[in-house]
Amino acid sequence: MSSEVNSNKSVVFIPGALCSKEIFADQVAGISPPFRALFIDTEQSETIAEMAETLLAQAPLRFALVGISMGGYVALEVLRIAPDRVWGVVLISTTARAEMPTQSEERKRWIERIESGRYEDLVDEFVDDCVSNESTSNDARRCFREMVKAHSVDTFSRQMSASAMRPDFQESLKDIRCPVLLIGGSDDSEFFRKGVQEISASVIGSEILILPNCGHLPTIESPSSTTKSIKQFLLKAAKYES
Repeated sequence: MSSEVNSNKSVVFIPGALCSKEIFADQVAGISPPFRALFIDTEQSETIAEMAETLLAQAPLRFALVGISMGGYVALEVLRIAPDRVWGVVLISTTARAEMPTQSEERKRWIERIESGRYEDLVDEFVDDCVSNESTSNDARRCFREMVKAHSVDTFSRQMSASAMRPDFQESLKDIRCPVLLIGGSDDSEFFRKGVQEISASVIGSEILILPNCGHLPTIESPSSTTKSIKQFLLKAAKYES
């Protein structure tokens, strides 16, 4: 095991639904150097499996993953089908569970509202659902609102459908062998708070961080703490990879 970190170590960042690269702006700046941050466009993919296949087709031979929300589903699918290519993974505000029936119904209503021309009406709802009222970052709401508004109706519908049809990853968690860090927000929904706890309990040796006064988007609600934790984790994981 080397104590040095290869400056070419690649880290693939996977944004969540209705998010862009900006969701990871602080983290990308914070890990480089010694790591090389990569983004792979999966917006045209119809399913989580297609997103994972697109990522694998364009990613380096070995890489780490950082996925938030829907990006976490993609990371779990990559780990399921190509575990030998991943040397570390950070899962943020996500779950290994399949969609609950009540969630699927809500997503269908969202899609219907969007397709009927009421996209603007939903933007503030998404922001309120995802960003904690206790968040100390004044920029989090503005940043997320701008990302949501920048997405097309087609992209929204595609990503909502992909999330709704995702498989259940709970059985495959026991097969994960690379280092894993879970990050969640204390003010996220109960579903996702339980989600990160369940993954942590199922993956031997995983680490978990729950950030206070933070909702579904720790990368922009608590950027400094999130970035520090991710970089420390990657440095440690990369030593075992070298």
